[in-house]
Formats: sequence, C-alpha cells, structure tokens
Amino acid sequence: MKYLIFVLLSIFIFSCSKSDADGSISSENNNSNTPETFGDWIPSFTDQTSNFTQTRTGTKGTEETREITVTSSDQVILSLEEEDSDLNEDGDLYDITTQTITTYAASGGLGSFSSSNSVTIKYDLDIEIKNDGFVDIDISTLSSGQILINAEPSSDYKFLGWDGPSILKPTSVNPLILEIDSDKEIKANFLNINNPDYTGIGFYADPVYSQIDPYNLLSYLDAFILDAERHGVDISYVKNYCHNIDLVSFNFPNPPAAQTQVFCVDSQVRVELNKSTWENQIQNIENHPQGFYKDPFIHGFHLIWHELGHDIFRLKHTCNETPNFLNSYDACPDGSNVNLQYTSSMLWFTDDNNPETSEENKGFHRAVSNYYNLINQDEHTFAFQANEYQEAIPCPVPSSIRYTYSSSGWKYGMDVGESSYADDWCTTLERNQNYSQEFIGGKANENKSLDQFDYSSYIVCYDSNY
Repeated sequence: MKYLIFVLLSIFIFSCSKSDADGSISSENNNSNTPETFGDWIPSFTDQTSNFTQTRTGTKGTEETREITVTSSDQVILSLEEEDSDLNEDGDLYDITTQTITTYAASGGLGSFSSSNSVTIKYDLDIEIKNDGFVDIDISTLSSGQILINAEPSSDYKFLGWDGPSILKPTSVNPLILEIDSDKEIKANFLNINNPDYTGIGFYADPVYSQIDPYNLLSYLDAFILDAERHGVDISYVKNYCHNIDLVSFNFPNPPAAQTQVFCVDSQVRVELNKSTWENQIQNIENHPQGFYKDPFIHGFHLIWHELGHDIFRLKHTCNETPNFLNSYDACPDGSNVNLQYTSSMLWFTDDNNPETSEENKGFHRAVSNYYNLINQDEHTFAFQANEYQEAIPCPVPSSIRYTYSSSGWKYGMDVGESSYADDWCTTLERNQNYSQEFIGGKANENKSLDQFDYSSYIVCYDSNY
C-alpha cells in the first residue's frame, strides 16, 4: 500500500515538473516585449541623380520604406586655356574655357557627390600679336561681361594700340577693357623703336581701307560704299548708275584740289581731281614707303572722302573744331578763330586718357562715324546760285524741272531736271536741255543767239574742295 502511494505521488510530481518546464520555454520564445531591430537601408546613396526609394527589413519580419529626394546644383568654372592644352588647336592659349561641376545631395543626411563635364571653349579669343610683345588676360570680371587685356612690349619695342575686326574704334588705351559676349578677334600692335616698320599696322591694315589702290580711282568709291555699310548706311545703289572719278587738268586760275559735279542729281556720281595736285600727293606718299600708321590722309583718302560727301550725301562745307571731312574755312564766319581739324591730324589709335590725342579731339573713327550718320553735317537743300539772275533749283533736282532767268530784256529757259542728264552723263557730259529764248523787253532789241551764253555755268550743280 505504501509502495502504491509512493508511485502515485512520484508520477504526480513528475507530471507537474514537466508541465512547469514546458511553460517556461514557451514564455522565453514568444516574449512580446523584445525590441525589433532593422538592417541597412538599401539601395545606398552612391550615384543616383534623381529621387529614389529605400527599403529595410526588421528582425521580426517588418519591412519599411522611405522616399529619398535628390537635389542638384551647378557651378560653372571659367578659366583660360592651360599651358599645353590648346583645346581648339588654334595656336594660342587665349581662349576662355568653361566647365560645369554638378553636385547631387540626398535628403536624410545621406551626403553628396559631384560630377563634372568636359572642358569646352566658351569664347574663342583670337589675339594677333603684330611684331614683338605679349598680352596678359584677366577674366576675374567676366561675370559682368568684361575682361581686361594688357599689352606688354618686348625689349626695344613700344605698344601702339589695339585694332582688328572686334575693335570698333582702334585705341591705344592699355590695359583694354573688352566687352565680351561672343568670340573676339583683335590685334595688338607693337613697333620696333630702333627700326620702325609700320607694315600691316593702322590705316592700310583696315579690311576696307586696305582695298584702296591709289592708281585705281574707282577703288576709292568701292571702299566708300563698304565703309558706309559697316556704319549702317546702304549706298550700294550708287554702283547701279553712272559713276566716275578721274584726273582733270583744270585750265582756270586758282583751280581747286578737286571738285564734284551734279551732287544734286542722285543718279550720277562725278568727281574730278586736279591732276597735278593728285600726282604730287601720291609722289609724297611714295617717299614714305611704310606709310603713316596714324595718318589716314595718305593716298588722297581725305580728299576723295570730302568730295564723295558732297556728291553722294549732298553735304555742305562745315566749320567745326572736331574732326570732320567737310571742314573748310570758307564755311566759317569772317574773323572766326576756329581751329579746324582735318583728317591729317586725326589719329588712328586714339587715347582717351590723354586730352591732346583723345578720340573726341583727334579721333579719326569718331569723324567717320559722324560722317556717315550725318552728325554735325549740313546738307544742301538748293543748288548753288551761279549769278544774281538764277532761280533756286531744288536739291536733289526732281525728275523734270525747267530753269528760267531774265537778262537785258530777254527770258531764257532750259530743262534741268534729272531726266535732262544722259544715263552716262558722268562720262559723256551729254545733256538734253531744250533751250528757249524769248524777247520780253519793252522795245525792239537785237536778237541774241544762245551760243553767246555759257549755260553750263548755270545748270551744272557742283562744289569744289578748298
């Protein structure tokens, strides 16, 4: 009996102990208070350039996601070509380069990375070095649209000035502030002090004026038209009509250096140069084979520009203290003390830092600009009056107009409109004037023959150079 009770008691105790042990294991494996941990967010931020999604998984199987925002910012780096790095292989290192560096930054404190594109040419800066010297370029102010260029002459050389296609008005101002918003082409001119050679410098290095040939007079007219064009004035129509520039031996006292006729007739251009004066002027220039780099008076340029101003633009003589192709003392009031400025004293390279040689006072290019844009110029409105009997003829003359005047009881008339000029009048001088005469006196008077009168002195509009 005792044995039976012991066995039953043992079984009961064993059963309770096993139950307690199983319950303890279950509690440890399913403890809801244990925190869940997570791994790394993936994918990591490495080279993404746009927004993306990251995910991660917890120790209890939970998945989380988040949106990452990627922002970018650009930095533009401007510099000059580096030594031994002629990007466009143009033989110089003056070109301005650009490179964009883009920085990408991710939200959530994930950091940033940068990416750069290749270096390219932003502005092709072509600087020709004439003779011996060099230039330095400062682009620190490029953000404001300007750069600073400084010319440094070599030993025994001096710097004359800047010109070239991108320099509207050649100047000796140094350093030069150059407005830059596109490719530029300029020239730095240096001169040997001990053995000066002006070849390719100044007036005859200009792309228009260099086309002038003093032994081909019509080349002046071609250059005149091109010069007007680059100043915004189209006179190309002149070549569609009769045009002539020739040498004439004037056979009257005190002849002018030149004269132009029919400046009131738009369809004709006729300039006559005093043959002896012209040949002497050309000979003087030949005694200076290198030319005058700063003196556009050479080869009769000033003389012909003066006459073409009369003929094509119908300009009068003017009386100005500033440079002017039409300046002439006969336009100044009697007793005037005006110090007229002529082309021979206008400088090609101007220096606005020096009042004596500034563009305002001696500027050839200012004078040319004023000339073509009719600034400080006076235009003829009527033809010159040949004598006290002449009636005023409009300038330019209309297509058809009849001129009349009376003298000694006789009335004379003729057609003087543009239609009276032959199409090639500038070379033939042929006119169709339809002469007429009428006796209007109060008593009989002997008949007068038309050939007693030199009608050409009344009907040809002309003006003479001083």
